[in-house]
Amino acid sequence: MDLFTRSYDKDWNRIVYLKVLENQEACFHLKDDQTCKLILFLEGNSTITYNNQTAFITAPSVLCLNHLDTVEFDNNPACKITVLFFRPIALNDQLEYSIFHRSYYQKMVGTTLFQDLTLLSSFYDINNSKRELILLDAVSAVSLTQLLNKINKELIEQKDGYWPCRSRSYFIELLFFLEGLRCNESLQNISIVLEKNRNDIVHNIVRYLNQNIDKKITLEHLEKTFACNRNQINKEFQKELNTTVMKYFTQMRMQLASILLRDTEIPILDVALRVGYSDAGYFSKAFKSYCGISPSEYRDSFYSTISPA
Repeated sequence: MDLFTRSYDKDWNRIVYLKVLENQEACFHLKDDQTCKLILFLEGNSTITYNNQTAFITAPSVLCLNHLDTVEFDNNPACKITVLFFRPIALNDQLEYSIFHRSYYQKMVGTTLFQDLTLLSSFYDINNSKRELILLDAVSAVSLTQLLNKINKELIEQKDGYWPCRSRSYFIELLFFLEGLRCNESLQNISIVLEKNRNDIVHNIVRYLNQNIDKKITLEHLEKTFACNRNQINKEFQKELNTTVMKYFTQMRMQLASILLRDTEIPILDVALRVGYSDAGYFSKAFKSYCGISPSEYRDSFYSTISPA
């Protein structure tokens, strides 16, 4: 089986280097050395060997492996898994495997290519960032499952000529979500960083915001959800992150919006909906306030022409 998706239209012959498989079918291809793998453990537990080390995995959790990592399950894995096989060029055509080397990273700092590269920090040792195993809470597991299902739906249905772009946009959203899960160490693509000795209320709210980045979240909603008044919430955020909670959430949303505008061609309204804005005009105003230019101007600065997918 090819671990990529080819368009059903033979005249187009478009290839997207994303493939979602489950359980035994996925296990059969885990030794492939041409793809990175996101392994989502949904139920049960298993003993695996990866990079010549033995580990006991308990669901829900996610294992992030690059193309050089090796992984092997025990003979009868008692777990339910979903695996996303991908190549970094699914994110950016310039992300060939040859550039994934420490000697290249510093040369790329400050470029848009490096910004895309850091989205793969869970898979590659970029600035000592790699963490292969991430333990999940139930809500995060559901969120990852939903994103994988959205990717898979686009790859299977291919309902119009924009399916490659939409599948990539969900892939970017998934990578961004993974970076949020790594907030115990840092939020790689967010300029605000959480310290290791984090404040629990701040950590819990940041995790909640990451899980609900496409929802309409208000300060009143956070007060009710976390049984904490707004003054205390903002006081804790000011102490830990030197900003208010809603300013932090806006920054998180605008960071994801920037990536979707730069690396995909999905309509601006779709970008707005992905980051919790139902009104394109209001989103454009918020984006311009954050970036200094409108979403369309930001996108045009990276693309001289717009073409399907």
